[in-house]
Amino acid sequence: MRVSRRHFLVLSQGLTVAGCAGVSGVFVGPGPRFWEQHNSSSDRFVDHTIWGYLLQKHVWSNANGVNLVTYGRFSDGDREGLKAYIEMLANFPIETLNRREQYAYWLNLYNALVVWLVVDRYLVLSIKDINIGDGPFETTLIHIKDVPLSLSYIRKNILSSLFVDPRFHYGLCDAAIGSPKLLRKPFTGDRIDRMLDGAALDFVNHRRGVKIQENTIILSSIYRRFPKEFGRKPADLIEHIKNFAMDDLKRQLKPTFPITFAFDWSLNDGV
Repeated sequence: MRVSRRHFLVLSQGLTVAGCAGVSGVFVGPGPRFWEQHNSSSDRFVDHTIWGYLLQKHVWSNANGVNLVTYGRFSDGDREGLKAYIEMLANFPIETLNRREQYAYWLNLYNALVVWLVVDRYLVLSIKDINIGDGPFETTLIHIKDVPLSLSYIRKNILSSLFVDPRFHYGLCDAAIGSPKLLRKPFTGDRIDRMLDGAALDFVNHRRGVKIQENTIILSSIYRRFPKEFGRKPADLIEHIKNFAMDDLKRQLKPTFPITFAFDWSLNDGV
């Protein structure tokens, strides 16, 4: 589906900023389940220019093929830009977008909130070391249309309910070495399929996603944490992984091999 990108929505700069447990300066926009509304014929889209600039400036790939983020090098201007971007998303009339643009919206919002959370609490060795409320993933970080949202809620209640598509997990980066990559470009509706396919291929065929060691299949723990999308049985997991595995990896996925899980929560810090 080709999406026309002719119409920018010019948003008011007079946006409301309010405090919230966990993040300084969280962003509030003026009913419930608003994310279920959309306009299938809309060609409107969100301007992700600021986010794209920050990704290009602060994300780089190391020799192991892992994207790192220079959280400690965010200038005051970068922090203000990130804050303004999230504030803009919080006040954006998302119901005016088509589903593909909404898909990109939620992925970018999630990733931007993760980066903000780490930048705001830097230095930490892991996002799990951030001591706020119910933890970094369960604590409300933002209100949109009076609905309190956490990272977990965005992933499990919004993305999971709107998009019957396990690929969205490959588009979310939890600021960890073991996570799927934080890409150096924002998601956009017209490129959403290509970008998610690429993210899935990269993760599955990298050792942080799948590796074979001593006749054992070691999978990333994301495959165990989200059975709704990936399946509960070993056969379901392997079937999903084979959709994105290169031929060499496919040949190594023996049905007789036991499966274990691992995940590296070390911060994906580019210093």
